[in-house]
Amino acid sequence: MTSYMVEYAYIHDDENKNQSQLSETSRELSEGLSLEGDLKHGTMAHVKRRELQARMAVKVMDIDKEKGRETLRLWKEMSEVFVQIRDLEFQSLDHYLRLRVIDAGCPWTMSLLSFAMDFILTEDQTSMTAAIESAAYDAWVLVNDYFSWEKELLNFEMNGKVGEIASSVYLFMKWYAIDAKESKRRLRAEIQAREQKYCRMKRDFLARGDVPKDVETWFELLDKVTAGNFAWSMTTARYDMCAEDAYPGLRAKHRDGFDGPISHNPNNGVIAEELEANKRREASNGRSTAQAPNGQLTPPDSGISLPLACQVESRKAEALFPRRNSLLSAYEEAILEPSKYIESLPSKGIRNSAIDALEICSSLMLDDIQDDSQMRRGFPATHAIFGAPQTINTANLLMVKAIKSAESLSPVAVTILINRLIDGHMGQGMDLRWSHHTLIPDKDEYFAMVDGKTGALFMLLAELMRSEGTINKDLDLSMLMQLTGRFFQVRDDYLNLEGAEYYDQKGFADDIGEGKLSLPLIYALESKHYRDRLLSILQQRKPNKDVPNMVRKVALDSIKDSGGLQRTHDVVMQLQDAVAKERTELEKRTGMDNWILRLVEKRLEVE
Repeated sequence: MTSYMVEYAYIHDDENKNQSQLSETSRELSEGLSLEGDLKHGTMAHVKRRELQARMAVKVMDIDKEKGRETLRLWKEMSEVFVQIRDLEFQSLDHYLRLRVIDAGCPWTMSLLSFAMDFILTEDQTSMTAAIESAAYDAWVLVNDYFSWEKELLNFEMNGKVGEIASSVYLFMKWYAIDAKESKRRLRAEIQAREQKYCRMKRDFLARGDVPKDVETWFELLDKVTAGNFAWSMTTARYDMCAEDAYPGLRAKHRDGFDGPISHNPNNGVIAEELEANKRREASNGRSTAQAPNGQLTPPDSGISLPLACQVESRKAEALFPRRNSLLSAYEEAILEPSKYIESLPSKGIRNSAIDALEICSSLMLDDIQDDSQMRRGFPATHAIFGAPQTINTANLLMVKAIKSAESLSPVAVTILINRLIDGHMGQGMDLRWSHHTLIPDKDEYFAMVDGKTGALFMLLAELMRSEGTINKDLDLSMLMQLTGRFFQVRDDYLNLEGAEYYDQKGFADDIGEGKLSLPLIYALESKHYRDRLLSILQQRKPNKDVPNMVRKVALDSIKDSGGLQRTHDVVMQLQDAVAKERTELEKRTGMDNWILRLVEKRLEVE
């Protein structure tokens, strides 16, 4: 599993791509690992790729949930920095190395090794060895920069010399106005200094005595990766581009191991010719690149356009007889600005991964207004930025656009969408009515509300797939979707009062502040001992007052003491098991494992 993940993560490294292609490739290679954030709409190929990534993620977490989560987090972080680092201008080597070690996957590599070897340092051990580890990472990165320079330069030249090269060779050339040969000479000295620093720091640490066995093992790993990184970088076909051999003595000493590159690259002989061909093409075209305002070289505009006369006549016709849509569409981007804002906020990603085609932001924006929530995922809610009137208008527009999209599928799809939108509004209406009038529903009424408010979106997915799908049209997903909707909402109710992440994102015990009749509160209100106290607290927010945190704490303690939170946890566990069981049954009927859904379950798992 570890080897497979390494090969998959670096599969794009042998390709020559421009900046936008690299960014897209990096996103695609990690987008399905956690299902956090917004997943782009895509083809079946995108779904298959996310399925593969989800399978890796689930298998890793099945082996060791905590170590697996950390490994996946670091993989995601590496992919994000990979995109960012190539847009930055660095002023110092230390600043560059802070990001480059992440971009190169140094922390991720060590997390994979820890995962594979089933050991991990304690927090104290991690803290006391952090500086030594950082020194090793710096050396790894600089070694990689040294040997990969010719490949990085080739890619840079083949893509029009646009942007920055993420390499210390390039930075030295730019900072000190020197050529590549001198830059690499200085970099060799820097590598030796960094390696000596690592060895010195490790030696001084070990000299103290009483070093825990796990720390010794960690140092052994760092040593092996330091040596392995050098050997691989020096001998891999990926970097074998006819550059001057800087280590002939080392190759001679270990000739049996270093006679040729580690992997065979039949294109090695073409590399130098390709670089030379680029220069010849530039010269014959009188330089086929243009100087951009920022001093960087950019490819010339090669787009095909209409003759000027045709463009003028077309613009005159539209100005005299404008179509209504043309006038309105000019404002669409501005009108949809609130939706872009909410899309930019951190997301659970669960419903987005389930319903790629649904404009779901509308329900979130309206929900925040109706609940008078000022926070969404730790950021100001949309209406707090754009105002309630504009936010409501944008939300309504998104719903109408969703109906318009359904028209392109079939009349049945439109009917399904409208029916589920009605269910969603009915469920939301029940929830708002109970909060406004402080009406206490029973458990059956609560789940009826959930089936409308939350479950309608999941049911919409199942019914659209069954209506418009080409395979498994007889597969009934309604039970799975209903259970998923209920689990999603009850889990949300539970974690709102118990989970630390909800405090960071929405504030302390936010449901109590909103007067929401959540399941823990419904259970607590069955207790005569706590009923009057809790009802009094709910009344406090009626004049649109905020409930102070100290009062919320009294309510939360009462809910816990009454057993309401524990009973809700029990329901969460029952629903969690029911979802997994129903998913397993559907997998048996289709003969296929649904890895994306399994990863969703892993991410939402409550213990």
